Amino acid sequence: MHSRLARVLSVAAAGLALTCSVAQAQLQLSGRTTGWFTDFGQPNTTVVNAADGSSAWFATGIPYLDSTQSSILFEGQSFTNVGSGDPIHVGLFTITNGITLLGSAAAEAEFQLGLELTSPVSDSLFLSTLTFAIDNTPNGGVVGEGGGVPDSFGVTFVQPAPLKIGDSWVQFSIVYDPLETAVPEGESIVRGDIYVTFTPIPEPSTYALGGALLLVGVVAYRRFRKSGTAAAA
Repeated sequence: MHSRLARVLSVAAAGLALTCSVAQAQLQLSGRTTGWFTDFGQPNTTVVNAADGSSAWFATGIPYLDSTQSSILFEGQSFTNVGSGDPIHVGLFTITNGITLLGSAAAEAEFQLGLELTSPVSDSLFLSTLTFAIDNTPNGGVVGEGGGVPDSFGVTFVQPAPLKIGDSWVQFSIVYDPLETAVPEGESIVRGDIYVTFTPIPEPSTYALGGALLLVGVVAYRRFRKSGTAAAA
């Protein structure tokens, strides 16, 4: 009796798992990432946002000699038929530490990150606000010859809330590691990715099946105990 009960429950559990995995596998997303920098009108700072959100550029500071401003560049990426656990954007930002006059660059930048979904639904989504803290350090020495003090670019943000698409909860996750990065004078780094995962939402019939399986287990267990007690008597 015990082995029969175990087989019934294991088969039912496998069926439920298969149902959920099929529901999860059916969902795929297509679209593109979007974003805008907030223009606070800071001195020596330029903000350029594409009208459609496909690119955004933040540049700040007075360049020293023939160097460039410090900058953060966002370029949107398209994604097609992305499944659960896959990346939808790798390399959100290109951060450049320009050699600028001390005290001439902004200490903060703010970026609004979003998505334009085209499939299975068409929708504009806001994901999160990313706030960059820029620590401008003295240049010092000769850049490229052991001189120059790296500037620190830190970021803070809140993970997007899950949303319901079709029969699944969809979670977009921003990966930015480490949250604070030292960038050498005159050099650039790339930081930030977005991943997505799906969690199937069980249909009412799935809940009903789970309840029926639980009832079967209880009845079988009671019969097993009853037969065991009778045998012992």
